[in-house]
Amino acid sequence: MIDYHIHGLNDPDVEIQGMPCTQALWAEEDPYDHPGTDQLFTDAVRENLERHMSCPFYSDWLHRNGVSPEDIRTVDDIARIPPIHANFYKTHSVKTADDEDIMLTLTSSGTSGQKSQMYFDEWSLFASDKSADIQMDHYGHITDGPVNFLMYSYEPAEGVNMGTLRSRQMMRRYGKENELVYALRYTGKGHEFDLLGCIDALQRFEEQGLPVYILGFPAFLFFTLERMEAMSMPSLKLHPESFVCMGGGWKGFTDRQMTPAQFREYAGPRLGLDHTRFRETYGAVEHGVAYTDCSEHHFHVPIYDRVLIRDPRTLEPLDYGEKGFINFVSPMNTAVPVTSLLMGDFGIMHAPGSCPCGNPAPWIEIVGRAGVSKNKSCAVAASEMLRRR
Repeated sequence: MIDYHIHGLNDPDVEIQGMPCTQALWAEEDPYDHPGTDQLFTDAVRENLERHMSCPFYSDWLHRNGVSPEDIRTVDDIARIPPIHANFYKTHSVKTADDEDIMLTLTSSGTSGQKSQMYFDEWSLFASDKSADIQMDHYGHITDGPVNFLMYSYEPAEGVNMGTLRSRQMMRRYGKENELVYALRYTGKGHEFDLLGCIDALQRFEEQGLPVYILGFPAFLFFTLERMEAMSMPSLKLHPESFVCMGGGWKGFTDRQMTPAQFREYAGPRLGLDHTRFRETYGAVEHGVAYTDCSEHHFHVPIYDRVLIRDPRTLEPLDYGEKGFINFVSPMNTAVPVTSLLMGDFGIMHAPGSCPCGNPAPWIEIVGRAGVSKNKSCAVAASEMLRRR
């Protein structure tokens, strides 16, 4: 089995020398308390910038934009940090950490297309994992009981180091694993979608009566349920505490794409699950802080992040309710200078306290990608694999 260096839920906190505010931010228990952590977050960002000043590229980048770590004193100051577009990391390998301190290298795409090489030292791995763990625990998706896992992602293999694979592997510790089935099986030469194997697993898991955690690309779960319907198979009645967590989008299947709401409406009755047992994740290997939607299916911003929406023409910050590029600011990664990351996604920020779920944190509405890109994501690679079949 490949070692993905996945920290367990009960692992002790990793210590990071010389960055007490960063350490303290990840020790907070409430993942959505923005007012209570604004200053701590700001101080952690300043620590992160100071660390990355040892990277000649990033030091020059800040200098050219007239910004120094000392300028970041309040949470409003983070808007001054010049963002770097995520696509930059598809053509440039930049890191602050020494090579011997890099514990994991992940790519953001499959077998073709441009790839981001993203590096993680021990702290960055721990901080990324814990940001996901605390949110999942907040929403009650971690159990001590036995769980069957159906992974709509890549079966691990040597040389396969995509970010989506690791994130799905990490989620295996959210329950005591009874049985594990992969949808995208490794053949020795690549991965193939095991459609009939997925159908068999779902029927077997229904009979066993244990909660089922279904994780991964939504398009492949849709094709499984569609085939079952075409074969006149009855709808399933999975354990009511089963959990469907989709991520990666429908890239490559735009002709069949459903909105998240449409997908829940389609898959819910066929699995025998309420819409509240469906969750989506949002993130990027370049960023590292995972997002999990709430019961109203909104992506609330965790305390490890602050999000700006920038005007597509001027890159100036926009107000709540206005559409622009998503700009993540986080002190999470100490190996690579990605403190302020500009995404190719359009988004809208909604004000704190505006979600009916009761979570007081602001939330992001993901509107879509800007333009047409030749870059291929993990989901695109997976879809091309299926089309070849």
